[in-house]
Amino acid sequence: MRIPLIHSALLLLAVLFTVNAHATVEKTQSFERALNGVQSILYSVPIKARALLSELEKVELKENQPLPLLARYYLQKSTVDLILNDPESAIEAANRGIELTASDPLLQADRYLMQLRLSQARILKGEEALVLTQLDDLLSESQSLNNPEVTAEILLVKGQAYKAQNEYDVSMAALMSSLEAAKNTDNELLIERIASNLGGILVQLNGFDKASLLLEQSYQFFRQRKMSFNQLLVKLDMAELAKKQGDKNQALLEYKQALQIAEVLGDGSHRFRINLQIADLLLQSGDSKNMMRYLKATDTLRERENIRYYISKYNYLKANESLLSNNYQAAIDLVTPLMGTLKEQARLYRSEIALYLVASKAHFGMEDYKNAYLTLLDYQERFNTFTSDEQVDSLERQQMLFNLEKLKAENQHLSWNNVLQTLELKTNEDKVEYLNVIIVASISVAIIASLIALWVNRRRIRWGKIANTDSLTGLFNRRYLGTQLERVQKDMAAGDMAVSCLLLDIDHFKQVNDTYGHPVGDQVLVGVAELFNNNLRRDDICARVGGEEFMLLLPNSGIEKASVIAEDLRLRINELSFQSEQGDDFNVTASFGVIEVGKDQSLSDIHSHVDKLLYRAKQNGRNRVEGTMSKESDAKSGSTTSSKNNLTDHVQRLSRGVRRLKFRFAQHFT
Repeated sequence: MRIPLIHSALLLLAVLFTVNAHATVEKTQSFERALNGVQSILYSVPIKARALLSELEKVELKENQPLPLLARYYLQKSTVDLILNDPESAIEAANRGIELTASDPLLQADRYLMQLRLSQARILKGEEALVLTQLDDLLSESQSLNNPEVTAEILLVKGQAYKAQNEYDVSMAALMSSLEAAKNTDNELLIERIASNLGGILVQLNGFDKASLLLEQSYQFFRQRKMSFNQLLVKLDMAELAKKQGDKNQALLEYKQALQIAEVLGDGSHRFRINLQIADLLLQSGDSKNMMRYLKATDTLRERENIRYYISKYNYLKANESLLSNNYQAAIDLVTPLMGTLKEQARLYRSEIALYLVASKAHFGMEDYKNAYLTLLDYQERFNTFTSDEQVDSLERQQMLFNLEKLKAENQHLSWNNVLQTLELKTNEDKVEYLNVIIVASISVAIIASLIALWVNRRRIRWGKIANTDSLTGLFNRRYLGTQLERVQKDMAAGDMAVSCLLLDIDHFKQVNDTYGHPVGDQVLVGVAELFNNNLRRDDICARVGGEEFMLLLPNSGIEKASVIAEDLRLRINELSFQSEQGDDFNVTASFGVIEVGKDQSLSDIHSHVDKLLYRAKQNGRNRVEGTMSKESDAKSGSTTSSKNNLTDHVQRLSRGVRRLKFRFAQHFT
């Protein structure tokens, strides 16, 4: 009797195990189906996606779920939190996902993507400097994956971080690199996300035509795929483009369409910002009734906002609302404490400066003419400084775009060099075949063909020289420096030869241009270049790698010898004398960074390392050489700023604004 009982018990256990295993498989499949459903609506209905993820967390999210599915869950959770502008929740979800996948090498790509979500959340919190350092490390680590999609994602976030810091030229360079990496994948969505970000950067750099094409293409792509959140971001860039082009009606239309999308998404943060932008445009157009209607819609959403730009615009519009209602005292009560805090800001937004005009109007409405006049004078002074800075910024951004286009052209030449040689070879072969036929008919054609070949050859030599040299100074350019570095490193590998690198920057060069004009600034660059040509050794290689930045490779020179050479050049530059167009003599100084080059270092690595030393020389007072760096100072060098130089520049701008204001008053009274 015992044997049948044992068999029955074993059979029962087997049945229970099968049922339990089937239930586990069913739960796993259900969890995976739910994640697929969330993925399909992630960018179209993010609020619903978040609700589905919350249900999963309550019902099916258990630690015994397969690790790849858990990784997908936390990646989706952090993504949807970012879309809904909830950085704290995004950070929590990303950290949990990173922790779970830390020990599984098969989930390394997912872990990198979650680290990127963590970086994006920190960008929303204003921690761009920290994020950029982490992204550099992440990019270096991800090289082992050999995954262009991950590389493109990292570079995309890097571009977003630079954009948040208003470093639009570097942002565009990062996005262009991201786009190049993404083109090696089949991910159309990734390519279009990068392209839409690139369009937004071009708007900031005043590249309006290209921005318009990119944004329109991206909008149609996202619209076809019902990706509402991405449509919203593109619409906001389109509205900004219309504003910069002076088309207020088109800007209003774009903002209103963006508002409709934000309302469907339930995105309170973007609804607040868009309503503010619409109210501001309506105020400028004199439509005060509709302005108040849109402004009222922001009151319940105000607590969600923490970015100064939008808070200042909200305060400005609320103050104008009081003015339009003839409630002058309320306007003064709102504006007065705000104006007190503005003195602490290094640079003001247009809406913050306009608070002084609101205060002046309010004082005038209360017949306090003295305070109205004094406040108006203060407004004029600040506005003059602001507009001059704005014009300088606009010109600098256009120059950035020009320089980037030039670099792009140079890089394109490098990338397509083999193709170009193949085409030239094919063209020459066709010419030879054609000339053989012509020679039979006429000797004169052969002479003409020889002359043409000579002309083509001279042009090739000429363009080869142009491609390797800087047109202003005659020094080599960065492209040629890269090729020479490879040659020098081969020599280093073959023997025990030390090579050092100097990076120098002319101090306060922008001030030279602003004070004496760009032609005189060009003379300074040419003079420094001539000094290098006259004082460097035969094997030394000198290149102009930026506006006022020069890099030197010194073969057969260790760090001590290179530091002595740098100090000698520093003194010689200090002794150079230049003359303004008015005949005034002036001198310039230069700051140096010096490192010893490694056998396997790329030009970018060398530049990054020596640039930190150059930056430290700037921090330590300029006109000096920095040749060594501790790890502690290296870490601090990227985040420290020179308040003394900022204060000097600010005082100079204020002085120029005051002089312009006095000149206008003198013109008025004469």
